[in-house]
Amino acid sequence: MKKNLSLIILFQFIIGLFSLSGQERFSIKGSVKDTLNQPLEFVNVVIKETLQGDVTNKSGRFSLYTPKQFPITIQFSAIGFHQTELTINKESENKFLDITLFAKQEQLGEVDIKARLNDQSFEKINPELLVILPDASGGNIEGLVKTQLGVASNNELSSQYRVRGGNFDENMVYVNDIEIYRPFLVRSGQQEGLSFVNPDLVSSLNFSSGGYSAEYGDKMSSVLDIKYKRPTNFAGSAKASLLGASTHLEGSSRNNKLTFIGGVRYKTNKYLLGTLDVSGDYNPSFFDAQAFITYQLHPKWQLEALGYYSQNVYHFVPENRETVFGTISDVKKLKIYFEGQEKDLFQTGLGATGLTFSPNLQNQIKFLASGFRTYEEETYDILGQYWLQELEAVPGKEPDPDQGISNIGVGSYLEHARNDLYGIIQNIALQGKHRINSHLLSWEVKYQHECFSDYINEWEMRDSAGYSIPYTGEKIDLIYALNADLDINSNRFMSYLQDEYQLDINNGKLFLNYGLRTSYWDFNKEWLVSPRVNLQYAPAWERDIRFRLASGIYYQSPLYKELRTPEGKLNRAIKAQKSVHIVAGTDIYFSVWDRPFKFTTEAYYKHLTNLIPYQVDNVRIRYLGKNNAKGYATGLDLKINGEFVKGVESWASLSLMKTEEDILDDFYIEKDENGDEQIIHPGYIPRPSDQRLNFSLFFQDYLPSDPSFKVHLNLLYGTGLPFGPPQSERYKAVNRMPAYRRVDLGFSKELTGANKHPEGIGRSKTFKHIWLGLEVFNLFNISNTISYFWVTDINNRQYAVPNYLTSRRINLKLSASF
Repeated sequence: MKKNLSLIILFQFIIGLFSLSGQERFSIKGSVKDTLNQPLEFVNVVIKETLQGDVTNKSGRFSLYTPKQFPITIQFSAIGFHQTELTINKESENKFLDITLFAKQEQLGEVDIKARLNDQSFEKINPELLVILPDASGGNIEGLVKTQLGVASNNELSSQYRVRGGNFDENMVYVNDIEIYRPFLVRSGQQEGLSFVNPDLVSSLNFSSGGYSAEYGDKMSSVLDIKYKRPTNFAGSAKASLLGASTHLEGSSRNNKLTFIGGVRYKTNKYLLGTLDVSGDYNPSFFDAQAFITYQLHPKWQLEALGYYSQNVYHFVPENRETVFGTISDVKKLKIYFEGQEKDLFQTGLGATGLTFSPNLQNQIKFLASGFRTYEEETYDILGQYWLQELEAVPGKEPDPDQGISNIGVGSYLEHARNDLYGIIQNIALQGKHRINSHLLSWEVKYQHECFSDYINEWEMRDSAGYSIPYTGEKIDLIYALNADLDINSNRFMSYLQDEYQLDINNGKLFLNYGLRTSYWDFNKEWLVSPRVNLQYAPAWERDIRFRLASGIYYQSPLYKELRTPEGKLNRAIKAQKSVHIVAGTDIYFSVWDRPFKFTTEAYYKHLTNLIPYQVDNVRIRYLGKNNAKGYATGLDLKINGEFVKGVESWASLSLMKTEEDILDDFYIEKDENGDEQIIHPGYIPRPSDQRLNFSLFFQDYLPSDPSFKVHLNLLYGTGLPFGPPQSERYKAVNRMPAYRRVDLGFSKELTGANKHPEGIGRSKTFKHIWLGLEVFNLFNISNTISYFWVTDINNRQYAVPNYLTSRRINLKLSASF
């Protein structure tokens, strides 16, 4: 049995970590020039075996320290030049290296000067891992993001995530410099369907948990920066599983002037929803199609276009529900019979075009225009008649749900909604990138127009033992009602200016990124100025280590949902929320068992002002519609990734976090010991995203005798989130949900490909790879809670009945690429 399968490997790793100081290391130095014998700056120099790297200075020079483990393969790459590699087989070959790179003269128009001197605040994610990641989302790229530094999630049905105390709306997603938006009316993970990003089209995936540079927009938590492929050869893929299917094609013209890549996806989570407590007829259907095309008009001019269309349909006819909850000594059962149905429709589309002018390798100008449209309908009328029973608790035995000893609550409720939203977001932007001596200067000016039309009519009536709740004795009141007919048209103006450069100092290199971002919104007449700075220091020590420090001001101006008050009005005096980030971190590159590893540590503090308080129900965020809170978020993130098993990447992340807010005008009145009334201000209370501890693990292994057979483990753990009664004051959210615990296990067998036929003998001439997979979702069949249904007994006591997520399911999938 292979020893690496055991968790003892973690202890071996710790032992290896303490033995690092004994490793013998040596330096590699050299210079890189072009064919005209001119030094090349900003060349990426990477040791493939350990992923250690450097960037050449303005003299074209570089230096690296690495363990004496031969052979050593060094990769040299630069924008606009052909990549080259050099292998050192023994120490005597390690002289001063003179490297020459050859320019891609015919590819000037494809130059992307956006290549960073060093991505201080970003973590690179391998998108190819999504093919083998066991995840109930059905292939959403966010399944990988949820395992990164500072990221938390407690819903396998949703692609949304929280980052370092923020909510779902505080995360930015960019695809080829275009900001991506989500539907606005989604209330639960069951409705979500597919996220925008098609993994088959992705070439690079970078994620930042905070402290990002000025070029990224106006949100407070994170950035997911995605680039789509520019293929040079014809290829494609097809995938199918019990959760849906997808296919994609890519290719280019003979002269590579035209490139295209496109994909179609279909998803249904009906199979998963069949495990929920609420049984009925689930008919979700999610579809999208998108394409990315580039055309080389001239060696200096390139045109690109991105198109996307999505339709998510959710139809549900509930029948009944039975949930057993409580403690060992106090067991309750809720049983509900339903009438009615729910029908939802979400149609979104995006079109974007870009024109890039690259006069030379030092300058680039890009014009961008995009338009996003969403049409959303939410319609339901559901009547539920419920019985709340008390079950007999027998020590040492599971309670029998069929043996209720007493009815302690009887009632009914009626939920109604007719909600429609139509939204358009259009923008144009002009960007520039310029290399001036040792500096990389970036800038952008952008105009954005937004139009939203929102009609809301939703309410809930609750009846308990013949009385409408809340009961006044004079009239029938609804427990919840929201009616609104709102329209908004507004304009935004945004810009940024940013500089990056590398400075050689005594015994190391200093990377600096600093910039200023500004914006103006005519809806509330607010100007925002956001300075940001990133520092990274790479000392010339024998141990490869990087120190990072980032700080900046991050505003989040309201888009639409934040504007609406609980009464259905628009708050035209609302202001942008503000977050000041301070992030300090280290990256340590090392080898254990002759395998590369990276250990990352980040500590952060976020000072929050002008906050708009909110409540969360499943994935729906209800904002209070005014800036009346301040708060903070602070924590520590740790991540280790590398080859725990030789040849395959695994990682583990641990996050400790605390976030609280003080709602400035909230209070309640209580009587003291003498019976006198006094005003109590709750002060700082946990924010709805206050998940104190999160741990994630993605682990891969394979059979030593057959590397084409692999095992993949995806583990998520997060402590409970705060919650309170619905439509109540925020300070009443003092309870905690149970911890979110989930393990998904996957097995994959490569039927044809490099691992199956390493010598090429017997390999399919049509398919590059064919994978057959078996996945076990929720391996331990844990009942995770996403929200609560509140009922009242005959004594007017309220009970929070948990709404559980999906149970154990087995999924089969087949993937092929050609």
